[in-house]
Amino acid sequence: MEELWMKIRYYRSDDNIKPLISEAVENIDPECYSQEQQKHLEEVIPEMNLEFAEKDRYSYFVAKQNGKIVGVAGFQKEKGTVAGIFVDSIHQGEGIGRELMQKIEEKTKEEALDEIKTLASLEAVDFYNKNGYKVTEEKKQDIEGKDIGIKVMTKYL
Repeated sequence: MEELWMKIRYYRSDDNIKPLISEAVENIDPECYSQEQQKHLEEVIPEMNLEFAEKDRYSYFVAKQNGKIVGVAGFQKEKGTVAGIFVDSIHQGEGIGRELMQKIEEKTKEEALDEIKTLASLEAVDFYNKNGYKVTEEKKQDIEGKDIGIKVMTKYL
């Protein structure tokens, strides 16, 4: 595998992260959710993450390569919860998600938390498993007015 050079830094309000998040959500495996659920996720997830990125209680990171944002990850500090990890489809499998996850875990330790949780979409479960997370609960989560199947996953640090 070719060495990937990228820079990961904190999100800034002039970062245009919405197109990357939109593209990532649009490319969710159609086996994971019904068409109605998928359409709802496409409508609410990009805007919801953009709103989270602007709030103080969240830390958002962007991964840039050659001046282009290729990954975004968020973390809700007081709850020790991953708010989402999104990687440009062209760059999936290159370790960007793993690097973003490591940044979030570093931030978790800085916050003196000993565990980190995520509300994983059904498609993201394998990614989190590969990064040491275990399913601790399966449930329906109200995401902006619709119940969506997710898996609560936890990693002890």
